[in-house]
Amino acid sequence: MAVKIIELCTNCHACLPVCPSHAIYETKPHFMVDPKKCTECEGDFADFQCASICPIEGAILNALGEAINPPGSLTGIPLEKMAEAMAELQAH
Repeated sequence: MAVKIIELCTNCHACLPVCPSHAIYETKPHFMVDPKKCTECEGDFADFQCASICPIEGAILNALGEAINPPGSLTGIPLEKMAEAMAELQAH
């Protein structure tokens, strides 16, 4: 199993030094994960280190294709509340 970094990645380099298996590498469009090296931090950490440091919500997916750090996870604001606030701001 391995995590996947998708095109939302901004190549900020935050994840690179925290990967215990050195599975993350840089490409032109965005960082990628070598699935042969990725251990999902098993045996090293309880949490995915790449997702714990990633400042972009939804940029890292688990083996099931689900965002490890989904939208709202960094801010703590539920998506519904964020949508309501954005709609209110745009109405003014």
